[in-house]
Amino acid sequence: MSTDTIETSIGRAPVLHRLALGIVVRDAVTDAAVTSSLRVGWEASGHLLPRDATDDWPCVDFETVGGGRYRLRDTPRRPALLTVRVNDPSRRYVSRRLSVQLWSHDELTDPLPANHIAVRSRTLQVWLWPGAAHPLPPGTTAIRGRVVRNGRAVPWTRVSGIGPTGTAIGRGHGDDRGEFIIRLSDTSQNPVQSSVPVRVIVRGPTSTPELPPIEVVTRPANPPAPGDLDNAVLRGVAPPAGHVLSIPPPPQFIVPVGGVHVPTSDIPFLP
Repeated sequence: MSTDTIETSIGRAPVLHRLALGIVVRDAVTDAAVTSSLRVGWEASGHLLPRDATDDWPCVDFETVGGGRYRLRDTPRRPALLTVRVNDPSRRYVSRRLSVQLWSHDELTDPLPANHIAVRSRTLQVWLWPGAAHPLPPGTTAIRGRVVRNGRAVPWTRVSGIGPTGTAIGRGHGDDRGEFIIRLSDTSQNPVQSSVPVRVIVRGPTSTPELPPIEVVTRPANPPAPGDLDNAVLRGVAPPAGHVLSIPPPPQFIVPVGGVHVPTSDIPFLP
């Protein structure tokens, strides 16, 4: 426990802990807080690893605050650059990994009020996309499929559903098994038709990595600038570095409005 004190409106008070990084996890489709059981931690090694760390989870866990919120307390010994994992063991959401530059311990403990680092500058929102086990609400219009290359699953793809007007009407993330769900939020269909044509655009890695790609997050300014807390990287819309577009003409499917279309064959990926 810290013995530092801080000036408040009623006098000086002891500092029990300082926030190094807060994570707020949201559903990429509904924008609601993800309240299902997630595991959030930063990748560590050597003496920094906890005793219960495993090869599958070589991480120091964030504390669960509730309501899709997780926190990491500041300590003098923690690294300044972290790789943060956001994982859903239930597979309702697709996992992500983020490279995050933190404020230094000296910056967080600077006694000058003018140099105080705002809590919002130490907090990131992260959006997760539906996974293979995601419970789709009744009446959802969606495509559920798998991406393969030479018969083998392509992990960690990014997929987009392109509607009749040529714009993206849904997006999704592929998991480690190549499986994805695209929830179509705007079908843009003729009101007298019961289906909508959708082309599926695939971007993915040229290799078959076991872990999700590391996405570099820009540290928010103090106070946060426009776009620091809500941008294409955090929302998972920008493709990770190294992802390439599949060359073949994108397959087109006729998706029933209010139903889930499952293609009869896997979607090929040829970089």
